Amino acid sequence: MRTGRHWRATVALLLPAIVGAAGCAADDRPEPGEAVYGLPLAEQFQGATDATREAGTAAFVSTLVYGAAGGDAVHQAKGGQDYERGTSLVTLGLTAGRHFPADDLEFLREAAPEGKQSVATAEDDVYVRPGADSAWLRYTPEAVNELGETTGVVAAHAAGDTAPYSGTLADLVPRVIPREKPERREDGSRVYRVTALPEVAAELLPRNLQSLQHDWGTESVRLTVRLDAEGRLASATADLGPVLARLHEQRLLREVKQLRASYELSAFGEPVKGKGPEAGGRPVEDAGKVLAPIGTLDDGRCATTAGTGLGTTTVVRPVDCGDRHELRVLAQVKVDRVLPGKQDIANGDSYARVECERALAAAPEDWQRGGAYAQGFGLVGSSQVGSRFSMGRGGAKTTVAGDYTCFLRTS
Repeated sequence: MRTGRHWRATVALLLPAIVGAAGCAADDRPEPGEAVYGLPLAEQFQGATDATREAGTAAFVSTLVYGAAGGDAVHQAKGGQDYERGTSLVTLGLTAGRHFPADDLEFLREAAPEGKQSVATAEDDVYVRPGADSAWLRYTPEAVNELGETTGVVAAHAAGDTAPYSGTLADLVPRVIPREKPERREDGSRVYRVTALPEVAAELLPRNLQSLQHDWGTESVRLTVRLDAEGRLASATADLGPVLARLHEQRLLREVKQLRASYELSAFGEPVKGKGPEAGGRPVEDAGKVLAPIGTLDDGRCATTAGTGLGTTTVVRPVDCGDRHELRVLAQVKVDRVLPGKQDIANGDSYARVECERALAAAPEDWQRGGAYAQGFGLVGSSQVGSRFSMGRGGAKTTVAGDYTCFLRTS
């Protein structure tokens, strides 16, 4: 009997201890997001980036909105990312309202063709597929180097340290340091209001826009960043007004009055939807082998811009002139002028047009007959304007030098 009483007493003594231990364990359990929100304020964005990657996968939508009186034009990337594999699968496109300024829209098309195309990333490689029935076009770092800076609008999306799809606000967040405590919402999320350097915010622009301005001024860009209850990046927005103002100084996008960026994540940990190039459903072509800079094509060669993933004629796909094509090289011309005095000249385009007119007049007659090609010509190229000074009677001189391609467009 003593044994039984002893056992009951022992149980009575142990129960409070067990209950007490359970209570301590419950109290010691970290709150959701503690791994991020428990960090010093200045380190929380980097912690959020790490927490986002630890989710494994996420869906996202990234937009760049150009607001004008005639409506908006929107660059949008929508898809999913696999942080563990370093891959993404995205639908990328440009849409614009009917009354969006035509000149500005033409300029925006250089960053991405109007409409939609599939883009996939896998580490340093970027794949582009303009249509459901077309092949994937693979841009490797080597192909980008061979084809030139025009391909930077595609290469900019290669997987980075922050996310498998680059060129979004996700890249900016860990480079910004919050200075003020965030606002805590009822759902446990936090909202931070921060600023970024204008040259950092300008990295959200398509590469062709970035390259046209090298001084982004000193006015900070305002960002709003929201982290979810788990401390993961949920959304971010940026008012790129200061960046737009600097573009206006270069006479770019002059009718665009607002420029805004946004980024939103969802579906953490869920499988990425869709099939990328690794699924094997469509063939894969090497961009370095099937594309070429138009400036390297011989006179009379034909090409198409379809299927390049680019909105420009600077890089094309050479084809046989008996096949469907969009343009025919009229001539490769050089501009090399030395003008007296200091001239106010922006570029050598006008001198290139004179050379193209001469090439058009000398073109074979069969190019002009049958209505295969539209009237006139197009040209693409670049030039440099400089100055020099020589002693004596020569004095100051203005130099203009460049290389251009003159081409015919199919009618």
